Amino acid sequence: MAKRGGSSEPEKKRKKKQQKTSHETSPAAAQQSTISIALPGSVIDNCQTREQATAVAGQIARTAAIFNVDEVVVIDDSGARAGEVGAGAAFLARILQYMETPQYLRKALVAMHQDLRMAGSLSPLDAPHHLRASEWGPFREGVVKSSDPAWGSVLDIGLEQDAYVEQALRTGLRVTLAMGESKEHSTISKGPLSGQVVIKGRIAHPLDPKQQHGLYWGYQTRLAPSLAAALEDCPFQASYDLKIGTSERGDVSPAKDLRLPAARHVLVAFGGPLGLEHCQRAAGKGDGSEVGAMFDVYLNTCPKQGSRTIRTEEAILISMAYLQDALQALSG
Repeated sequence: MAKRGGSSEPEKKRKKKQQKTSHETSPAAAQQSTISIALPGSVIDNCQTREQATAVAGQIARTAAIFNVDEVVVIDDSGARAGEVGAGAAFLARILQYMETPQYLRKALVAMHQDLRMAGSLSPLDAPHHLRASEWGPFREGVVKSSDPAWGSVLDIGLEQDAYVEQALRTGLRVTLAMGESKEHSTISKGPLSGQVVIKGRIAHPLDPKQQHGLYWGYQTRLAPSLAAALEDCPFQASYDLKIGTSERGDVSPAKDLRLPAARHVLVAFGGPLGLEHCQRAAGKGDGSEVGAMFDVYLNTCPKQGSRTIRTEEAILISMAYLQDALQALSG
């Protein structure tokens, strides 16, 4: 990821590294309801120390997992040049990806970087896809170790034995596997790994665990160069069909009375220290006064706050708790 005020990796290299720690999404996801949150990288720029920045990013990751968020969009509101990413947005995206990646896959998928120096001290997500070596589940995350069109792919799934699928996949790719209710062993009969005992798996979509078993399966992280891009570039379908903005200038409604329009793909956006308006100003889109018009619903989720300010990581926790019942009503 490119860093403001420091050395920058080439854009192609940055994208390749990010791809290795993100889910690859197909049109099949359109059939499953999703919840996304979007927030600016300036929440990190506002931190005084690396320790504080790491803790803030970790709290955001934990909140996303607690409320079953499927996607976290990091808006780069730094004003960075085209093709680069501001330091705050890059830092936040790295921590989010690190936290979401199962521990047994981090060495293969998460590149070493100074931004992650203190990430090991963060409380883990403890999400259902962070399975331990002693646990079995109907799905498991893996990374492709070796592959050949003649015999398929072998994947590390954090168990004593590797998994096997018939398809030839790109080495280093993260994959969600359907593993069945119990282990099914097989022996590779072709290629240089002939004779190796493996566990049979089947390629699944990252949203299949949620759709088929009601299992929360983590979030994907997306970098967006602007608020408009965050709202428009939906990876699950053509667009988000419900966009919710949060602001102290939003409408006030008791949580028990809140009714949201029918929707399958919901995005909830949060501002940084200067609000969502700053995201528009940073993108050169006027003074930000019309930002509320970009959303279907614009809410003040904590109208009786005792503090003059609510930090973004606090606002996300407050707002997702406030919205929880209304969002669950949408998914049935």
